[in-house]
Amino acid sequence: MKAVIYCTEMTETDQKQNMHHMIGERLLEEGLKELYGLELEMEPRSREAHGKPFLTLQPKIHYNISHSGKYAVCAIGSRELGIDVQEEKEADFARILRRMVPLELQEEILNSGNVKEAFYSQWVLREAYIKWTGEGLSRDMRKINLEEGWYQKFFVGEGYQAAIYAALPMEIEIRRRSVRILE
Repeated sequence: MKAVIYCTEMTETDQKQNMHHMIGERLLEEGLKELYGLELEMEPRSREAHGKPFLTLQPKIHYNISHSGKYAVCAIGSRELGIDVQEEKEADFARILRRMVPLELQEEILNSGNVKEAFYSQWVLREAYIKWTGEGLSRDMRKINLEEGWYQKFFVGEGYQAAIYAALPMEIEIRRRSVRILE
């Protein structure tokens, strides 16, 4: 099984005008056309109970979109998957970790040599996990078992973390695109 991850670096104009979602949709549009010959505008979509979108008439095609900072990514594959990208920003890591990981892992991250990197590594894995399962933020992130399923981290750019999650291992291919909404 294979998943293709479409990735783009957004222009400053697109970022400032909050075009993140539209850029993600454009990646999905390009991917569906390239991989399956499908026109996104002709494919009805629905949402699962917790909001995960899917193509109503294409049950064998799965996708997931994420964006943060100047990057947007869209994973498309033949099985359920989740994807997340996060810009590594400064934050109150201790406070957020209390809601995100078990106590023993909080201490491990806070005592690591690079708290920001360790924090965002956990963040993208847990976000990709709940996007894979379709549970969204209804799931207590502290109770996620990262031994369940399969994940792979991948590189989008310096200062960013990214991961894809699925039930079983998949070969992944990253295709970089230049997607623009505003010039």
